[in-house]
Amino acid sequence: MFKWLAPRPATPQPEALAARIAAAQDPNLATLSFQKFHDLIPSPQAAIDIFKGRWASSFPELDPPVVAGGSPLFTIDHRPRQAGAAFGGETARLDGFKVVELGPLEGGHTYQLEELGADVIAIEGNAEAYLKCLIAKEILGMNSKFLLGDFIKYLEAVEQPFDLVFASGVLYHMVQPLRLIELICQASDRAFLWTHYYDPERCTVFQGAVIEHAGLSVEHFRKGYGDQTHGQFWGGLADAACWLPRDEILRAFQAFGHSQVEVLETNLDHPAGPCFTIVTSR
Repeated sequence: MFKWLAPRPATPQPEALAARIAAAQDPNLATLSFQKFHDLIPSPQAAIDIFKGRWASSFPELDPPVVAGGSPLFTIDHRPRQAGAAFGGETARLDGFKVVELGPLEGGHTYQLEELGADVIAIEGNAEAYLKCLIAKEILGMNSKFLLGDFIKYLEAVEQPFDLVFASGVLYHMVQPLRLIELICQASDRAFLWTHYYDPERCTVFQGAVIEHAGLSVEHFRKGYGDQTHGQFWGGLADAACWLPRDEILRAFQAFGHSQVEVLETNLDHPAGPCFTIVTSR
């Protein structure tokens, strides 16, 4: 058993106090608000503007062009291509691969995986992000299937194995990251993972505690999300998450059956904390 020690709260400023009051009225930040009726000329931009100012991703080139967010997840972000290069052989494609994607956000990586030939089911627990995925699917003519809900519960229930689990930007949002790694290894013989990890020299304001799961005892480092009331919070389903050290992530994949683990890329200077890309297989 363990107990997280909560830091002493600072005296809130008026703006922060107002945000806390709003959060107390809507503790799960579950309310979406947007204009119901529109008399605009129908267009892709009209659909995107339902969530104007709240997009993370920019879209591929369209005619006419559209304006959304700034991150090139649909285009030059190379993580889907890394998965193709790792598992697609000489063609670096994923033709015929049945892929489950965890946390697609707005469908950018989903779009790229589909362009590489994959048959994708993407599970998103954030209702706003899920609706954005549906908008992107319609605008870009995607065939991938998006499901709303908790991908942990999905992986616990699914029976047919996948050819690949694609998990970019989700492990460090888990309260129980070891459970996710275990489920990934059960769901497929192959996995692609991009995640932040705990590094004592670069990560601050974390609280450490040793947690045991399925025979593994690993020190977890908990970090609260803080303010979630702004329009661009894309975290997990809880109010905090646990990060694992780099080597413990590698060890966990091996312990749960993916004996082949390769680190493709490491970035110690990412503004949100150190991160790496790995591919694993049985």
